[in-house]
Amino acid sequence: MVTGPNTPPSGWLTGRKLILDPWVLTASILTIVFLVFPDLEGPSLTIRSYVADYFSTLVLLGLAIAAVFQGIGSRKSEREQFFWRLVGIALTAWLIGELTALLFYDFESPFTLAAVDALYLCYYMAFALALDIQPQTADSRLQIRPLRVLGSAGRVLFLSGLFIYFVILPSTLRAEEFLTWVPSFSLYVVLDLYLVARIAQEMRRASTTRSRQVYGLLLAAMLFALATDSVDLAWIASYLPDTFPRVADLCWYAPMILFVVAARVGSFTSASGSQVHPDDDQVRGVPLLVYSLGFALLHMVLSLIPHAAGPLQSARAFQVMVWLIIFGFLNVIQNSIIQREIRLQSRQREEAEAHILELSRRDPLTRLLNRRALEEELGRAVARANRSGMSLGLMFIDLDNFKVVNDTYGHPAGDSVLREAAARIKALTRDVDTVARYGGDEFVLVFEALDDPSGAEMVARRILDGFEMGFQFESGRINLSASIGIAIHPVNGHSPEKLFEAADRAMYVVKDRGGSGIEFA
Repeated sequence: MVTGPNTPPSGWLTGRKLILDPWVLTASILTIVFLVFPDLEGPSLTIRSYVADYFSTLVLLGLAIAAVFQGIGSRKSEREQFFWRLVGIALTAWLIGELTALLFYDFESPFTLAAVDALYLCYYMAFALALDIQPQTADSRLQIRPLRVLGSAGRVLFLSGLFIYFVILPSTLRAEEFLTWVPSFSLYVVLDLYLVARIAQEMRRASTTRSRQVYGLLLAAMLFALATDSVDLAWIASYLPDTFPRVADLCWYAPMILFVVAARVGSFTSASGSQVHPDDDQVRGVPLLVYSLGFALLHMVLSLIPHAAGPLQSARAFQVMVWLIIFGFLNVIQNSIIQREIRLQSRQREEAEAHILELSRRDPLTRLLNRRALEEELGRAVARANRSGMSLGLMFIDLDNFKVVNDTYGHPAGDSVLREAAARIKALTRDVDTVARYGGDEFVLVFEALDDPSGAEMVARRILDGFEMGFQFESGRINLSASIGIAIHPVNGHSPEKLFEAADRAMYVVKDRGGSGIEFA
């Protein structure tokens, strides 16, 4: 795109478009209102606290969900639509979790806390599955479906295992630490770290600028969420004071605002049709090993923290061993699939290369060997004849007055005649003989292990007889004859060049007689 001296760059236009976007403007204004509202003197302390802690979160999340779903229809790629639909579902699970925590805030029973954690887990799972879609990739990309299924199943098992590790086991064993929010926020911090790593990986592999921008915004959102959950965990564990500066709430609002911005940036242009990282399928076996090591390292770190819940520690150790066995079994399955696919792709590649090589040796019109392949085959045939001392025949066939066919009936008729002539010549030869289209209306036959020159003459007579019936094209009949010259090895030469020259001279002798005949060199 050519820009004038007063035309701002496209990046500036995109930034201005984003700043003036009604969704982004609404999110920014609401954030400012929610930050300022608690400092107002009019509302009561209860109302200010309710607005700052609950109402603001629900409103901003609702705005983010609306922005995500509103832009789905503008995306041309089904893969992109599916990605954003899952992101919207993830944010909806977050919203329902916040609403449930608000409604049942005074009922800190194990069931209520587990239900809230389960809703937040749905948020992380939906987000993780959305990242599996990889919207910046081309829809036509070849995928190994079993590996995709195992990869997604491994992620779901990993997140579910963390939920059991941090929430279900303490609840079941009635551990004292479960009566606080420590296990829950420990789970959130670990899952935030997981999503940060996943999004960073996808951003690195993204192949378009717009995709990298979207992933960068999502990464920033998850980094703010990680910071907020980490601060809350430290506060619940009494490592931080009870009061924070009001500006700290901006870290809590930031993820929701960034989700709105990411949804709007993603709707400006579609990212479909770009290419993917070439090693995607080869590295799909890696995540299961990472998950296994993640469980082991997480448990090892937590085991170093002293606490009185002995049964909880034993139960978690048993769970980690079970998950390691499950992931190890899945990894074996993945490796077998990868090896099978590698063998299959290698075989397909070899077959494709062989097919391409064969096509390069064939005349596209008649499917006979072309001139280059003929020269290679004749060279090997002459070498074998020189070693064995046996005779070899070379027959040069030229169609008489073929130019008249093209001039009278057109090139489609000429092509039809050439295809039919090639088929008739091929039908009269042995499997061990070589038949080629030398060029234009010329054909060459190579007879190996020729006991008697009369055998080559017999084939030549049959070819002439076959041409006498004419060639049918549409509703007409085309009459055509041929001039045939025959050279015999070693009588007419010991090299392919000598045999070609001899057969060509003999063929022109027939041409000079008026065509439709046979001549030996």
